[in-house]
Amino acid sequence: MTDNASINVGSLLSGDDPIDDASQDLLQRAGLADAFAVEIRRTSAKHGAVVALTGKWGSGKTSLANLACRSLDAVDDVQVVKFNPWFFSGTDQLMRFFFDELAGQLRNGRRLKDKLKSAGRAVSERLGNYSAALSPLKFVPGAGVVLEGANAVAAGTSKLLGEEQVTIHEQRAQLTELLGALPGRIVVFIDDIDRLSRQEIRDLFRLVRLTGSFPNIVYVLCFDREVVEAALTDESVRGSAYVEKIVKMSMEVPPLPTQALSPVIAEGLAQALDGIEAGPFHAARWPDILVQLLLPMFSTIRDVKRYLASVPLAVRSLGSEVNLVDVLALEALRVRYPAAHAMLPAAADLLAPTKTMYRASTDRAPREKAFVEEFTGLLNGQAQPVVHLLFPAAERLFGGSNYGSDWIPSWERDRRVACSTVLNFYLHRRLPTGRAPAAGIDEVAHCIGDESALEGALGQVPEALLDDTLKRLVPHCRDAPEESVLPTAAALMRQLPRVRLGSTGMYSPGGEWAVLSPVSVLLLSLSSDAVAPTVRSLFHGIPSLYGKVLLLDIAAGRPDRQGLIPEESARLLRRELASQLRAAGPEDLAGERMLLRTVLVATADADDLPVLEPVLDARVVARLLESGVAPVHSQTMGSVAVHTKKRLMWDSLVRVCGGEVHLAEAVALLHQSLQEETVDLNEDLVAALALYEKYATGWRPE
Repeated sequence: MTDNASINVGSLLSGDDPIDDASQDLLQRAGLADAFAVEIRRTSAKHGAVVALTGKWGSGKTSLANLACRSLDAVDDVQVVKFNPWFFSGTDQLMRFFFDELAGQLRNGRRLKDKLKSAGRAVSERLGNYSAALSPLKFVPGAGVVLEGANAVAAGTSKLLGEEQVTIHEQRAQLTELLGALPGRIVVFIDDIDRLSRQEIRDLFRLVRLTGSFPNIVYVLCFDREVVEAALTDESVRGSAYVEKIVKMSMEVPPLPTQALSPVIAEGLAQALDGIEAGPFHAARWPDILVQLLLPMFSTIRDVKRYLASVPLAVRSLGSEVNLVDVLALEALRVRYPAAHAMLPAAADLLAPTKTMYRASTDRAPREKAFVEEFTGLLNGQAQPVVHLLFPAAERLFGGSNYGSDWIPSWERDRRVACSTVLNFYLHRRLPTGRAPAAGIDEVAHCIGDESALEGALGQVPEALLDDTLKRLVPHCRDAPEESVLPTAAALMRQLPRVRLGSTGMYSPGGEWAVLSPVSVLLLSLSSDAVAPTVRSLFHGIPSLYGKVLLLDIAAGRPDRQGLIPEESARLLRRELASQLRAAGPEDLAGERMLLRTVLVATADADDLPVLEPVLDARVVARLLESGVAPVHSQTMGSVAVHTKKRLMWDSLVRVCGGEVHLAEAVALLHQSLQEETVDLNEDLVAALALYEKYATGWRPE
């Protein structure tokens, strides 16, 4: 995987040289266009001719027509004229506009071939007169060209051209004579017919039918046969028969082979993404995404161009937060199957679960089944590749593999939409509160192994984002070399004063685990004989006593869990902790955040060791009481509401202070100091004192 800001996607493709493939396809199409141009020149046009270039929308008809135009432009006895049917509006304008446009292009001396110059100007002038003669006429479908009404008959047919008073039939005869003597031919290209409305298609074909007999004029009509034949079909005539009657020769644009689209997509993406900041590009996944997902979605160059035009905006809006491979795949899904893409927000929890990958639930089953049926129906066989390559946790819905929740951190590290937080950002384009930007994670992860640099980078992280930043370092720590473990863990442990302690919900771990999780991963990556020395060095480098306690939490064993270090090593560290605790002065103890727990851990191996008895400093008493308050969370079955009540660790306080009498004396000392304002009163201390008063009267929670 690479995390470059701009990626040359084309260079990362494997297989044949994409430029050679693209060039070969271009040469083949140019040869096809040349052959088509030769046939246009060779076909008899004594009474005019109509040629069709057909193919599905987006199949490359326009490209092939342009190549044929270029070939014909190189010939001195062919004048190419392009007519855009989108410029007229309604039947009334079509006839006049067509001849005006034809005359205008033939009037342009700079574009006329030398061989056709004098004749072309004469034809242009006659076409202009003929167009003017047609101006009072209206084109009526099914009836040919007729006069607009009785007034038009009197004003139009008898006096159409002022002083000359030449009838339309005489105008047509003169124009026919001029065109018949033309030392060459005029080829009129009319493209995008299949994108007109049904009525406009009918009007255009009637125009060609009525004017297609002019000598030395060849019409080249570019259209999707299925669309045009459907538009021309009515109760009295089949569209296919109508087309066959008009068209003298036709050529079907051959479908583009799938392998020819691969270099077009790769080269197009390389150009579209040049200089754009993007998420990491997972090179190992790209070939599968391209071959199994993207290529089957596209069949025409036009579809590819629409996709390539939309990619830059999608990548810019997502920045570095989402893996570029996923963005490219999902943008193809959005462009080609918008209805399926629109299902993603409502199905996000099915595609990228937040915790466990599979949880049997009769309530979920109907929703999962409905999603699979609709998603499969919309994607025409593409559903399973989309799920397999982008949302592996949802493979089980399609009869595939189950993925455990241990995959989530690696998906998050790679910024894949398989991770729910990444998918939510892709869908909503905003980071939730407390979510650190991916660029910041990269900066911190880059410092792993360098204690000073890592500590400095973490120091720049706002406290509101520190918890998320530390948790997202876990996958990066798995890859750290052994020599990086100690400096990285030391820098991480020094972040403990900045994180919250204790849990905030039913299933949320204590805030200290934001630090302990990556440290645990680092220690687990060590060889067995390196763990104990590393833990010992780390222990000695931690400045706070409660930091040492937390290190012992993850390194020492418990009755239900084997530790990372031998029990004897853990016992020696606890004794050292007890020694440091006894040696600490009141000022030091007043700065400890978990003083009660620290004392309990330090005395776990020897109940007869003197601890803090008697406690003579009010600041130390305050820290003991504050750290003796523990939240207890509860939740009613079927409700999402979490209820939290605070409890006092009464027995532990009594033990540490040497009995209830000594505890009462310590609290009295604290009250006196509060009155004298030598100790600051805070919210936690208020709650602890209130609980103490209840417990001191004999009250205990149920």
